[in-house]
Amino acid sequence: MSKLKKALISVSVAAVVAFAMNGTASAAVEKTGTITGEVVNFRKEPDLSAKILLQLTKGTEVSVTDNEGDWYKAEYNDTTGWIHADYIEVKDKSIGTGVVTGSVVNVRSEPSTESEVLAKFEKGVKLEIYERSGKWYRIKLEDGSYGWMHSDYLVIRQETASRGSVKRQSTSDQADKAEAASAENAETESAESSTAKDSNSELRQKIVEYAKTLIGIKYKYGGSTPKGFDCSGFVKYVYNHFGIDIARTSAEQSTGGKAVKKADLQPGDLVFFDTIEDGKLNDISHVGIYIGDGKFIHASTYQKKAITIESLSSAYYSKRYMKARDYISK
Repeated sequence: MSKLKKALISVSVAAVVAFAMNGTASAAVEKTGTITGEVVNFRKEPDLSAKILLQLTKGTEVSVTDNEGDWYKAEYNDTTGWIHADYIEVKDKSIGTGVVTGSVVNVRSEPSTESEVLAKFEKGVKLEIYERSGKWYRIKLEDGSYGWMHSDYLVIRQETASRGSVKRQSTSDQADKAEAASAENAETESAESSTAKDSNSELRQKIVEYAKTLIGIKYKYGGSTPKGFDCSGFVKYVYNHFGIDIARTSAEQSTGGKAVKKADLQPGDLVFFDTIEDGKLNDISHVGIYIGDGKFIHASTYQKKAITIESLSSAYYSKRYMKARDYISK
């Protein structure tokens, strides 16, 4: 056998062994594109003189599979063609959703426990997943940037059938588990990081604790971020932090979940009021989160005009209480 042939065989074997040992090939990252021009030509080749296959209207979504210079190759229904970059907005396509199962889990800049920690997420937070690389998932952060979370701390709730589809994971990784344990309270057991199950009482308490971290943020009409909240924006923001999706306005929020009697209120339930000064009690115009002991936390417009805690038995709110809803109990 020639020396060249032996060398080629050695290189091939080494490559196979390396791949087998690593086992972390990245799944293909899918992208989606949205047509931004009013009427855009979908061409057979990446050239302005190429045959026009279709004309796509503004807002049409396509699957982007490749790019070449100023052109994107895309699929629309059963047709494959090219769209000029000036007329399409391209974003990474979500391949699934997951819920954080670790008590405090690091999001890193790269799929490695040695990389920089960009953020930390608490148990119960719902995340969009955009890519899988071995035992790591690429997720989107609140500021629109991306980071990586280990699969041991995510339970996949929804999968998208695609080249980058994700697999359900619930195993254990000791390296990041130690990091999570060091960031949480001493009484929290490390074993909790390997399961998505959480009793309603635990989740309710976490919702209350998180809501209290926002105390003092100023009231802002239409506000739904820590720069300023209105009442329903505050409630939605807190619930979304734990993967609970609710409507935007207090009136809409008052129709979801389950009805709760005032005597049966539990921490985390939503309480609703009629604060419209018309001498009647027939509207839902204000909402807060019940925190126990007859108190609730809300974005107040009455006195403090900020996130604050009030009593349901106060002279003002006791006369305006309307109803309560439970979005937490299953």
